[in-house]
Amino acid sequence: VAMPRSGGEYIYISRILHPALGLMSSFMITLTSISWTGILLNWIVKWSIVEFFYSMSIIRGNDPMWLGLAQFFDTRIMHAIIGTVLLLVIYYIYYKGTKWMVRLAYATLGATIVGAITFIVANILSGPDAFAANFTELTGLAYADVIKLAGEDGYPTKFLLEATFMAGSTYIILNTLGSTYGANLAGEVRNVQKSQLLALFGSLAILMVVWAVFYGMTYITFGDIWSNSLYYLYNSGHEAYPFEGYDPFITIMIGIMTKSPIFIFLIALCFAVATFGSAAGLGFGPSRNIVAWSFDRLIPEKFKELNPKTNSPTYALRTVIIGAWFFLMLDIFFPEWTANIAYTIFTWFLAWIFLGIAGIVFSTRRKILFYSSPPVVKTKIFGVHLMTVLGWLSLIISVSICFYLLIPFLRGDLPFTMIVVSLLMMIAPICIYFVMKQVHAKRGIDLDIQFQEIPAD
Repeated sequence: VAMPRSGGEYIYISRILHPALGLMSSFMITLTSISWTGILLNWIVKWSIVEFFYSMSIIRGNDPMWLGLAQFFDTRIMHAIIGTVLLLVIYYIYYKGTKWMVRLAYATLGATIVGAITFIVANILSGPDAFAANFTELTGLAYADVIKLAGEDGYPTKFLLEATFMAGSTYIILNTLGSTYGANLAGEVRNVQKSQLLALFGSLAILMVVWAVFYGMTYITFGDIWSNSLYYLYNSGHEAYPFEGYDPFITIMIGIMTKSPIFIFLIALCFAVATFGSAAGLGFGPSRNIVAWSFDRLIPEKFKELNPKTNSPTYALRTVIIGAWFFLMLDIFFPEWTANIAYTIFTWFLAWIFLGIAGIVFSTRRKILFYSSPPVVKTKIFGVHLMTVLGWLSLIISVSICFYLLIPFLRGDLPFTMIVVSLLMMIAPICIYFVMKQVHAKRGIDLDIQFQEIPAD
């Protein structure tokens, strides 16, 4: 609301702290988000298409036809072909403009709600007892033995408060990443004071309700410790794991619970549509960051050019698609570099550390800009600017999440690629800034002057 311009964190941090820090933070968030666009498309292939056919084979008594289809679509080349086609569809939607993205957002929300309803209805019609009996029958592994086997292998099959809080807060917060992109599109939104607050907090509220349903239904239907124990058997490569290397995803679990092709199809379809919409959204927001960098001449000015027909930033959107395709191929052919998607959480919150600092010092470091902002920005609570309080909260939470992720990394539970990718994303933009500063200095242009005020609309 204080700086309603496209670019989000880039605008705030570059104007309050330093342009190099603004570019660094924005670059890290942008690239991690673009990586999600590619990786999510691979998830559609894995957990909607492949596991639809595999689930059908399970309920049909390991039918070789369905199993053959699952194996056919689970090849790397099919993942690459389908993922690329889906990415081209996303580019077409981008090309058509913001209205098409809004329509896709509604379709995404609709598919998510239908998926939640499907889960609830499946539970009502079948329930935990049916699932336990069907699991034992269809897999040959007794439902009651899953927790026992995990425990014997060293998995702590009990509730641990500290581990639950650390892992839970990290991955629950992961669910909210991307929902803040309304701020990155602020330059295209009317009535910012009302629309931004509604978009940011409204989307978070909807997301957390939906996730509560999915997490809650999973634990109620399959069992909390049991679900985690089954995932442990899968992740550890335990010989007793019954699904031949396929993830114990909801597509398989609902198939086992209901033995119904209709429920398998519905949950697979809903996941595909919702994930496709998420992938498109996670690439659409960062495209505006690229435009903002170009506007400030940190990258070639070509990237801010708009298509005369659709008013879309063509070159920025193409960059997003190319970057997403790179990460899609990386996830398919070199999955160790995208393993556990931990680098995205670590890098994102590393960037938000600087966002929190910017919020803390905004009222003192940029007094003219702060006091010329709309009244809601200058709100006080117990005599302290609310902006400062929120800055401290952002800083504390972001540092905590990075710390939580370093613990499993130092224990060897997360690959070294998490730190390598994060450092590359952190160092590259700093180099870009200082190189561009020198390039423009030779032309007699001092880049730092433009960062004394927010850019024009």
